[in-house]
Amino acid sequence: MQFRTTIPAPTYPFHISETDTVMLVGSCFSDNMGHYFDTHRFNVCSNPFGVLFNPISIDRALRFMLQPDLFDKNRYFYKYRDLWVSFAHHGRFSKENFEEFEANIDENLKRSADFLRGTRYLFVTFGTAFCYKYIPRDLIVSNCHKIPNHQFERMRLDVKKIVSQWNTTLQLLKEACPDMKVIFTVSPVRHLGDGAHENALSKSVLLLAVEKLVDNEFTYYFPAYEYLMDDLRDYRFYAKDLTHPNDMAISYLEEKLTESFFTEETKLRMVEIEKENRFLNHRKFR
Repeated sequence: MQFRTTIPAPTYPFHISETDTVMLVGSCFSDNMGHYFDTHRFNVCSNPFGVLFNPISIDRALRFMLQPDLFDKNRYFYKYRDLWVSFAHHGRFSKENFEEFEANIDENLKRSADFLRGTRYLFVTFGTAFCYKYIPRDLIVSNCHKIPNHQFERMRLDVKKIVSQWNTTLQLLKEACPDMKVIFTVSPVRHLGDGAHENALSKSVLLLAVEKLVDNEFTYYFPAYEYLMDDLRDYRFYAKDLTHPNDMAISYLEEKLTESFFTEETKLRMVEIEKENRFLNHRKFR
């Protein structure tokens, strides 16, 4: 008897090797996968704007990397209490000193823009369809930076808006990087802060939007969400907060990622690197 639904690893008309450049943008799931690529010594860039959850913020980050001159500091920079923050970036970019804050963002934008144009495989992870608009500037933000919530309007994006905006960006990516492949995925992290029903609606919007964006020539889908929701489907695969996948679940997703995307030569090389990493991380008792 079978007591779980096993989802086979999907196949793709391409394979990723250790010589390819890879960029990952989106939710914290992108960071997990980015760490996996990094520890196996791929040429990888993960979340250059920090963790981003909603499709509009992720889309905007890519547009700024494609066209850095579009980044309007007067619109996105904001001083709250003693910190300078950016409405286009995660809170890890915030700093007290403006010169240091600005220089860090400028340098990061230049570096990531250069990297994107040489990227062969771009992984995009949508986290939630909910977003927040900063009312005084009529601006959907990537992070609220703990600014009082009465200054924001919470909204749920619809499929039409996501698809319309992303179709434009995908066309820009095609023109700038003709050989690039874009792999979409929906984060398996549950946003229960939105409410259980609202989280289900949010994930549904993301899945429907991605379905319309995937053409299986330039854009593809990797079922990370389905692996956790339908294949593993058990709380023992979640961390203590019961919303994020734990190490065991992440390892399972990494196995599926490896099975689907990597060449046989790359898989063998990764095994050797894992041995080297264990040796390098070994702590001597004396």
